[in-house]
Amino acid sequence: MKFSSDLMDAILSFVDTAHQKLAEKIAAVVAEKGSTLVAKVLTREERIAKIKQALGDKKLPVVSVKIGERHYGPHIIDPAAETELTILLQQCGFKVADGDTKEKPDLEISGEAFSAYGMQKGNLISCKSRIEIKVRGTASEKILFVDRQTSVGVDIAEQTAAKTALENAADLLAERLLPKLVK
Repeated sequence: MKFSSDLMDAILSFVDTAHQKLAEKIAAVVAEKGSTLVAKVLTREERIAKIKQALGDKKLPVVSVKIGERHYGPHIIDPAAETELTILLQQCGFKVADGDTKEKPDLEISGEAFSAYGMQKGNLISCKSRIEIKVRGTASEKILFVDRQTSVGVDIAEQTAAKTALENAADLLAERLLPKLVK
């Protein structure tokens, strides 16, 4: 079956118009209801503000943090999970003690973390991580809380993706953990 060029032009014009109208309807729905279509991801600042609000005016304990870390792949130095959790504690007003401080901690956060290569798509590399922690009262030596978190990080370098995955997991973990540290 052969169509005349006028008929083809009419059909293409109709299809073009139909696509345009459909695209406009979709754009209107996304503009109107976009915030309900995808879960809102808190920024770092919003997450810290939320933690501070949960802490209120309560007395904050002195805390120590020791999280061992391993990447399954090329060796990566420096503890991203421990560093991120320590930064968040400090930004929320906690005093953080380590082996070099004279002040004895009221609480000890200890745990293990690992990251591993996930996949590569083009130049982007993903890594997955998991952090497992325990919070122990130094006076009672009782385990007060146990928690864990997994997360993903993406970057053009495997090592940075692994560190980002650990930072992301520590951020999510801190949101639940820090309010529990106060009485």
